[in-house]
Amino acid sequence: MTVPTSSELRIPADPAFIVVAKRAAAGFGCVAGFDVESVDDLVIAVAQATENAIEAAVRNSGRGGGQVRLSFRLEERRLEIQVRSLCGRGEDAGECAEQPVQATTAMAAPAQVAAVSADAAAAHDLALRVMGLFVDDYRYRVDQRTGGLRVRLTKYRVG
Repeated sequence: MTVPTSSELRIPADPAFIVVAKRAAAGFGCVAGFDVESVDDLVIAVAQATENAIEAAVRNSGRGGGQVRLSFRLEERRLEIQVRSLCGRGEDAGECAEQPVQATTAMAAPAQVAAVSADAAAAHDLALRVMGLFVDDYRYRVDQRTGGLRVRLTKYRVG
């Protein structure tokens, strides 16, 4: 039995850094012994999780203020990746605190705003569910109080 290996990566809440998360996931997938197709699936799921975490961090801390933390845990036949949105920079980055949402249209009716919010929530939920197609187990949670996102992806190695 091998000793579990853990590592962590923090990236700015900037879509340009999704490629960094994808490379890290591919590297861990290779070290875990996954075949090429499984590594590709893992990369797709991590990219989707990271994109959504970046959106949550930007939404709650503004552009350039948030981070995304990816935690990798490699065990005997499984790789678990956790993706979490964080606010702030450096060591003091913590859970995102909810920021007031500024209306983009001064004359928007409450029903229109609610419809746009419901559509955005449905699209976000669908995007997160799509991740499940590429991994063996996944869970996600959006903290209603803070707006922070936590995603856990698990991929098992067969054989």
